[in-house]
Amino acid sequence: MTKPLEQNGHEEPDQTGIDAVDAAEPAEGRISTEEKPAETGQPQVSEPEESAPAQSSRRVPLILVAVALVLVLAAGIYMLWADRSAGSQSAQNPSSGASTAQVSHGPSGDAKAYKALQEVTVKPSVADDQGGLTVSAKGVGSKKKVADAPTLEIFMDPMCPWCGKVGRVIDPQLQRMISAGQINVTYNFLNFLDSASSDQYSSRVDNALAMVAQEDPDHLPAFAAAVFASDFQPDESSYQAVSDARLADKAVGVGIPRSLADRFAQGTYRPWVDKVNAYAITRKDAKDAKGEFSTPTIMINGKVWDLTAAAKSQGGLEHLDRALLKALGLKTQDVGHQGKMPSIGAQGKALKIE
Repeated sequence: MTKPLEQNGHEEPDQTGIDAVDAAEPAEGRISTEEKPAETGQPQVSEPEESAPAQSSRRVPLILVAVALVLVLAAGIYMLWADRSAGSQSAQNPSSGASTAQVSHGPSGDAKAYKALQEVTVKPSVADDQGGLTVSAKGVGSKKKVADAPTLEIFMDPMCPWCGKVGRVIDPQLQRMISAGQINVTYNFLNFLDSASSDQYSSRVDNALAMVAQEDPDHLPAFAAAVFASDFQPDESSYQAVSDARLADKAVGVGIPRSLADRFAQGTYRPWVDKVNAYAITRKDAKDAKGEFSTPTIMINGKVWDLTAAAKSQGGLEHLDRALLKALGLKTQDVGHQGKMPSIGAQGKALKIE
């Protein structure tokens, strides 16, 4: 497994919460009606009593002021309570959108990295707030998920050799399941292995994938698989430059229009790719049992799937596709057939493989 080079030194997610507010009781606005006692030896001078309307006219303005102060204080307490409730709901539903509470705290990763990701101005509109690109039979975008289908979330770097090995085993089945509406796949394309290339290969490929997701979503799964083909993916340890023209040709080979492929070199989403990577590698929900993040990582319905144990259960990595189908609760003969759905559905945990 390949671990991100930038992982060390990242700050832990902010744990700042909203402190409880102890509201002070409002000051009482009483009007004193007691007369001062007369001093000894001094004659009392009788003041003419004010009429009832005069006393009432003095009390009413002061009472109104007191009532207004109480209402303002009550409104302030309510707003703090509402803000706290909204923050709690956002943490429970991180995919619901980039709310104010989420920008402050982040769904599961570093808060500063998450906020920086939200602030990128040029990014694919089909991406979710965590930088994921979700593909289903309905198209690309988290709102186009097949409701009853499980979701695989995959973290990968185009230079990662193990990403290539895993992808070459499971991608054919994934594409068939996506087309049949049996599964949703959320891709997280990372670029921490730019340092292993001389021309920022990972960033250039990620940008191309994002452009395809935005403008030609039907070809995203095929293109994502193509860049990991054994005759295309460069060697991490002895990188040989891959030109923009060759990357464009690879895209055209899976059906992407030349007019789109030739624009990959513009790097439209490169700044966004950087922020996706910076946030993704801090996500606690994507770390393994040892608390480490590596690529490839696969999550099934929001839980990390143990790739090593899964491959071992089936006799090796070359049979990981069988392990995946067993984890989903889908028979091999049902792959690609509409209406034949994985038994774990959209919420279930991956099934244990005996």
